[in-house]
Amino acid sequence: MTVASGNRSDAAVLTGTPSDLGAGRSRWMLLVILLGQGLAAMDTAIVNVAAPTLQADLGLSGAGLQLTVAGYGLAYASFLITASRLGAMFGYRRLFVIGMAVFTFSSFLCGSADSSQTLILGRILQGLGAALLVPQVLSLIQLSFSGAQRARAVGLYSMILGLGAAAGQLLGGVVVSVDLLGLSWRPAFLINIPLGVFLVFVALIVLPRSEPASRQRLDIAGMIAIVTAAGCILLAVTFGPELGWPVWAIAALVVGMIILPIFWKYEKRLEARGAAPVLQPQMLKIPGILPGLGIVALGFVGYGGWLLTVALYLQAGIQMSPLQSGLTFGAYALGFGLSNLFWSRLPQRLIGLAPMLALCALSLASILIAALVTLASWHSVLGPFLLFVAGSGHGMSFGATVSRMANAIPARYASSLSGLVTTCSQFSIVSGTALIGSIYFAAVSYGFSAGHADENAMACVAVVIFILASAGVVLSRRLPNI
Repeated sequence: MTVASGNRSDAAVLTGTPSDLGAGRSRWMLLVILLGQGLAAMDTAIVNVAAPTLQADLGLSGAGLQLTVAGYGLAYASFLITASRLGAMFGYRRLFVIGMAVFTFSSFLCGSADSSQTLILGRILQGLGAALLVPQVLSLIQLSFSGAQRARAVGLYSMILGLGAAAGQLLGGVVVSVDLLGLSWRPAFLINIPLGVFLVFVALIVLPRSEPASRQRLDIAGMIAIVTAAGCILLAVTFGPELGWPVWAIAALVVGMIILPIFWKYEKRLEARGAAPVLQPQMLKIPGILPGLGIVALGFVGYGGWLLTVALYLQAGIQMSPLQSGLTFGAYALGFGLSNLFWSRLPQRLIGLAPMLALCALSLASILIAALVTLASWHSVLGPFLLFVAGSGHGMSFGATVSRMANAIPARYASSLSGLVTTCSQFSIVSGTALIGSIYFAAVSYGFSAGHADENAMACVAVVIFILASAGVVLSRRLPNI
């Protein structure tokens, strides 16, 4: 059996899919691609907790530290759409292996760095490697599985995507605290090497090959345009708020926003001529796809906001240690993960309602967190429980929404959907961290009485996320039917 992506000449075809190769090899395939995605997701946040130690060890300037932390995410999010299209044209297996190899080599470069320049270069290369491998994961899942198997695989995919950043923060805290063999922060990168080498070799054995029905010319202009637009917007959103929006940040944002509509019109013309655009605009006309992407964006904007502001509140507001803060936020990650293990096993009538019910749970948990920190104070049991509920709501809404979208589109759009979902989630995390973080800092600085600034700022953040989740509830009514 082969799985084809449709009738277009740029359609990818998988050979040797799990249905051909047996359940054992199917499980190995899923394990390999999800482990690769997990490593990429963890490294979005693994240096956050270790940043002060890393700065002292290498003598990083403030700008150098910012580039070390943000360089990975900038390269990662900017290249996701391009990498998803390259997978469709040159083979998902091939791009996954190349990405994993680049990620592994750059992890060695980071872990052995003796200068800030080497570390920054390694982080950017890490982000590029992650961008090459991650979009292939959802594409391979969509083209290799169907029905209940696909729903369970998407649930695992969603779990890993959501757990990654939180796990990275926790691992970073553990690495700094343990100081293994006196290596300080370096094991946070070096641990990727044996896992990366293992995944490269096993991927060559168990991942199905994929070849397009015929070769078409690469959309070089589209690739350059989307990478430039994404890079400009991310650069502005990442550094602009912290630096007080200097002229260069505003200019970068404007340039990115100007390029996007030009890119979109160009891609539509390419698609109308029967060429192979880097992004397939026709897919967005399928009912329910745009609302689904909206739910993904709203959820991960909130996630990026939680990721930063909960750590700020717990450490600066109530004086928890970085490790305690990471463990507390782990309740959110645990909820995200567990919900994605179980939602696909619900009765079919409830699966149809899962995104709406999950977003209602996220809304309720968010407003209760606002009430908790405003009317009382953080509670060592109730606080993590509400974070667990919020994480469960986000996790189930994301997994069930992506599953609905994957079932609604023809397989020829697999790479475009993967690129959009992964790009949307990464852009939203970066945007949420910057924008909701700005709300938190503004609330701390202005308008609140002394002694309660952190509590009221955390409440403001929770109310904003309540509003975002409520908007997601409205969008969930427009998802594709299952």
